[in-house]
Amino acid sequence: MSYQNFEKALELAKQCEFYMVKGERSGEVVAKAEELVGFKFSKQNFEFFKKTGYLSFSGNEFYGICKDDFSGSYTGCSVEATLQDRKEYNLPPQWLTIYFFDDGYMGYLDYGQLNEDGEPPVIMAIYNGDEYVVTEKVAEDLGDFILQLVENQLARQ
Repeated sequence: MSYQNFEKALELAKQCEFYMVKGERSGEVVAKAEELVGFKFSKQNFEFFKKTGYLSFSGNEFYGICKDDFSGSYTGCSVEATLQDRKEYNLPPQWLTIYFFDDGYMGYLDYGQLNEDGEPPVIMAIYNGDEYVVTEKVAEDLGDFILQLVENQLARQ
């Protein structure tokens, strides 16, 4: 649960099979994303979008900022997915789409539960037809979550 874990995770991810990032985004573009979702991103989340744009490796896909004008498709794009799900499925306004698990389960950064470092936890939730149901808290923050997945992947390679 630290910024060090976040930095370590991004560095180690480069060693994973099928590593891909969309590319850096400017601070202005990330600030526009904050404006669109209605809250300021945590340090890790801001830097994640700024440094990677989007991240995937070995079947793990972390939603990001796919295009600077936010006119991208829903798939893989955090801001667009969040806004669309708010509109269509009443996604809680403090949640930010960050990861697709499987079978409809999604990962969100829950900005309604910031830790002492101002970082939101990663939660897993599913839409049951009426509302989103949280199934578990997956990690203390984004860096810990990415690091868990990276270390699991590297252990299998």
